[in-house]
Amino acid sequence: MTEDRYQILEKSQYMTLLLLNDELQYFDEVLSEEIRDISGWLSKLRATRSVFLALHNLKEVSERIQLKGDSGFVAKTRKLRKGLIFANHFRNRGVGHLNDTLMRRAAQWHPQVFLDGVQTDEQLQTVEAQRAVIESCINSFVDKDGKQKNFGTEIDLMYPPDAKQFYEYLAAQVKEAKEWLTEAIAILGASIKYHSTEQVKELAAIAGQTNFDLKEESDITYSEDVVKERLANSLRALEKQGVDPKIIEFLNNGGKI
Repeated sequence: MTEDRYQILEKSQYMTLLLLNDELQYFDEVLSEEIRDISGWLSKLRATRSVFLALHNLKEVSERIQLKGDSGFVAKTRKLRKGLIFANHFRNRGVGHLNDTLMRRAAQWHPQVFLDGVQTDEQLQTVEAQRAVIESCINSFVDKDGKQKNFGTEIDLMYPPDAKQFYEYLAAQVKEAKEWLTEAIAILGASIKYHSTEQVKELAAIAGQTNFDLKEESDITYSEDVVKERLANSLRALEKQGVDPKIIEFLNNGGKI
């Protein structure tokens, strides 16, 4: 039996798309909430950093998964990948990794994190640290002339026009990503064959062979004879342990009374 029989690849890709879609939906909701207090501001800053991780993962997935969409979908995919280059930069410097150089620039950029008196307000200090990292990620995405690629100038989220410009940009990116995911999920979902209840025994056997050592291959071959032999061995072991014969008979009949 080959992996194609069970569509392990397609199913893994479909699950990946579902997870990314769920994450982006969640972060989009958090980022859209009205800020009423410092806790709300902190939640938005956390979501700002986290959404870039999801967008980075989407970029990698869009490059790895080959979906058979129409010419319009192909064009959307190319546009999406290009737009997510910034997400790759953001994730590598301030989310998936906390780049040492970027963190030093963040400390230089935000001296207010260490303003005398702030040390007694950990929440405020954390807010300023989050903002320092976010702005440093944005402002370090520069061209060969040192000019910010997306906005043409440094961004300060405490300056309302800058915050509006950045979050409108981010909302557009998330919207585009979600629309692409909706179409991608539909395309991939149409190719997946859902199993019947009659296949549960076979699929349970395959599940039991899952190898979680990611450096090795996982066995996805199925043999009725091997399954029967394993069941017989298990039943013999249960008999030796003194399990009620009625239970053993129940298991031997495949769970049928």
